[in-house]
Amino acid sequence: MNRRAALAVVAAVAVAAALLGWALGQRIKSPAEIAAETAPPEPSLITVPVELRELSSRVVVRGTVQSSEETPIQVSAAALGDAVVTRLPKVEGDELAEGEVAVEITGRPVIVLQGRLPAYRTMGPSMEGPDVRQLEEALVRLGYDAGAVDEVYTSETGSAVEALYSSLGYKANGRTRDEEAAIDAARDRVRQLERSLASATRSGGGGGVPASVRLQADLQVTQAERALTDARNDPMVAEAEAALANAQSAVASAEAEQADAWRRLSEAEAGTHPDTGHPPTDQELAALREAVAAADAVVAEAVDARNATARALEAAQVARQRAIDDAEVNLRIAKAFRDETFAPYTSGGGGEGADGGLSIQDLRADLADAREDLNELLATTGVSFPIEELTFVPTLPREVKTLNVELGSSAQGTVMTVTGASTVLESAVSDADRKLLAEGMDAVVEDDELGISVPATISFLADNPGGGELSNDRYAMRLTPTRDLPEEAFRQSLRVTIPISSTGGEVLAVPLAAVSAGADGRARVEVERTRGETELVTVTTGLAADGYVEIEPVGAGLEAGDRVVVGRDLLLPSQSDGGEDDQDVETGHGGEGEA
Repeated sequence: MNRRAALAVVAAVAVAAALLGWALGQRIKSPAEIAAETAPPEPSLITVPVELRELSSRVVVRGTVQSSEETPIQVSAAALGDAVVTRLPKVEGDELAEGEVAVEITGRPVIVLQGRLPAYRTMGPSMEGPDVRQLEEALVRLGYDAGAVDEVYTSETGSAVEALYSSLGYKANGRTRDEEAAIDAARDRVRQLERSLASATRSGGGGGVPASVRLQADLQVTQAERALTDARNDPMVAEAEAALANAQSAVASAEAEQADAWRRLSEAEAGTHPDTGHPPTDQELAALREAVAAADAVVAEAVDARNATARALEAAQVARQRAIDDAEVNLRIAKAFRDETFAPYTSGGGGEGADGGLSIQDLRADLADAREDLNELLATTGVSFPIEELTFVPTLPREVKTLNVELGSSAQGTVMTVTGASTVLESAVSDADRKLLAEGMDAVVEDDELGISVPATISFLADNPGGGELSNDRYAMRLTPTRDLPEEAFRQSLRVTIPISSTGGEVLAVPLAAVSAGADGRARVEVERTRGETELVTVTTGLAADGYVEIEPVGAGLEAGDRVVVGRDLLLPSQSDGGEDDQDVETGHGGEGEA
């Protein structure tokens, strides 16, 4: 390398070193510069304004919309005897309206009417009672003229019942053969007395009575006496009384088993299995609950059977009494006919005539009695509504939920169930919420998609957790809306809000984070008076809800719009209100009235 080349290399190295030194010098800072760059920024407060707002605490849950408890449609199987289902006018899902046939049994309809009093007897002419009024009210609703709506079954009531049957394609239940026979005999008696009176009036004398007529009169009396004895000794009543005694015994036995099942479950839920003496497992609890449910079902079936048997006994007693009444009337008619046959009438003015017969005046009196007996028979017999062909349901229409019989099957007890008359929401609450709630409390059912907000009330609240599909820490709750929900809400889960307490109007309120406690335990808030300068104001607290708490200043110095401290972006010492041992309020809150 020559000298010129060496000088060029040295110059290049010197320039590179200078450039490197300049670059390094740009990255090196003095201690003063470093301290200036790492100093904390100017501290600032995080504040929010004091607000005027209404506060309310509430429980919010979800509830599923369902129909209320199902209603069974039952027939009086005891009154029907061996009955076969011959027609099923309704299928599951159909609407069952008032005045319609629920089921046909052995060619006869079971008609559904609206009423809260169950059908417990056959209703017929001259009968009285609240069930008659209920029947007449239903007939009038359906457009039939039942006469005056009262508690007396009149001929107008019978005509309305006959019209109802005819509209359904059936013939109403009229007079029985015995009733028709009694009426025919009463008419014959009237006609015979009318002829006798006419003859006596014309001739003023009597005459001998043929032996055949006397024998016929005696035979009629004997037959009437035998019919009265048979009516009084009706075996159906004794059989129904024995059946009722057995049914009552079955209910008592079922209730005893039910009580024992509930006792065993209660012991297990309290922590001790009644058989093992140890805490029950989940499977054991489930088995005990199943036993309780089964016992409840047995009791319900036994009660239904007892009620049906009681209605059958009532029907048998009514039928026996009607038979007795009819037989007594027939006996009186037969005796009167015999007496009058054996005692010829005369034309005397009163008492016995010269030949020992009755006077025309007595004949007129007997004719009046015979006509009265005939009119009574006509008034007390006619179209009736048999108990086995009528069932009352509290409200209609309903939807057929399940059919319990098939075409050709035997009709026993419940033939179908219909949906409940009202809509309810089934829900559940935690133990903490259960302590805040009670039956009868108001609630609001809401759904944004359906656009509804419907008032409701708590109609049931379980005393014990669990049951059904609920866990052991959830309490069953049922709510009843005060007005109808749309059909789209059925089986949907809707939001339920239950108000617990409220301020009842606008109050001063701040976020919970703005409230802290001083050394004396009193609540306070830190108010920013000027930028960066604060003052502690003592307050009393009230209702807390939705992250806010109601406050009231002790004395003056706080109003809506003032800004209170809820935190700091960097640690900033609190401003003292003089002589008080203050606490850090960066994130703390509390004090009296805290929710």
